[in-house]
Amino acid sequence: MENWLACSYKKLTEEDDFADCWIIVGARKFGCHRVILGVASEFFKRAFQPGFAEAKKRELNLTDVTPDIFEKFRLYVYAYDKKTLNSYSNSDIIKLKECANMWMVEPLKMACDEIFRIRFPQMSYPDLLLYFEHAHHVHDQNLIDVIVLFLKKKISMLSIPEEIYELGSDVFREFLMVIKGSVTERVRYDMVQKYVGVYGFVLNLSDLNKWEFHGLSNQSETKPAVKIAPVFKFGPSNPSEKTADDYANPNPFKVEKLNSTERNSIPFDPRAKKINSEYVKNILGLIEYTKMTANEFFEGPGKSKMMTFEDKFNFMYKIATRSSI
Repeated sequence: MENWLACSYKKLTEEDDFADCWIIVGARKFGCHRVILGVASEFFKRAFQPGFAEAKKRELNLTDVTPDIFEKFRLYVYAYDKKTLNSYSNSDIIKLKECANMWMVEPLKMACDEIFRIRFPQMSYPDLLLYFEHAHHVHDQNLIDVIVLFLKKKISMLSIPEEIYELGSDVFREFLMVIKGSVTERVRYDMVQKYVGVYGFVLNLSDLNKWEFHGLSNQSETKPAVKIAPVFKFGPSNPSEKTADDYANPNPFKVEKLNSTERNSIPFDPRAKKINSEYVKNILGLIEYTKMTANEFFEGPGKSKMMTFEDKFNFMYKIATRSSI
């Protein structure tokens, strides 16, 4: 778009004189123009077609975006200013690309991808993680494959970035598999233990059925089967009351902005028990414990409350046997 024309269209976002529709995002109301939004986006074109309530009221409420990101989105579809787009953070670029996907704005999607390709070689590890999670959310396998190579290569040269523990549970599991062989098994185990701790998993050790890892034998058939029964709690009000049974959290997913009153009002969902105990079992099962040294195992999993004494004994025996060969 010619600079003079882009500037003229940009001015339309700064004044409401000719606005003929309104986009409501949170507490903000954006004056817009149906013809511009409709040309840029099939989503907005359909939203303001006759027969829809939005067309009659000329108002559209959006819930999957923040006011700041919508303002950046609106500016792009009015002026197609790639220079301004390139000034945004990687986090904003990802959010804008998600908007482009939701609202079917192919030029914005392509522009965001182009920025990624330019920035990618110099991108920081935390930003690579942002794109790694985004790629999984949109099921972009080509993008995942590109990022994986850098994640594996760079992780061996870094201290573990805290941003890893901000990944969603499914993406965290994928990341653990990606870095296998690039860091030691003890490092991967420590990451699992911290992730479990960060999100406050709680499992009751006395009710915990024996978990199997990498071919351990089943429980003796003479022993009664015990079902896993995780308990949803955030820890006792008095730290001195905490027992050895408290060590993980029934919910591997993020619990955000909870206050003290909300914590006591969380409903107990029996469906979450199976999902979350299985998730913890799954990520613990990704660790190859026998590749640790005896000291690594003793200082890490050996002191963990997430494994039974029998599992610890079996792994220590296998490690000792391997070391003596």
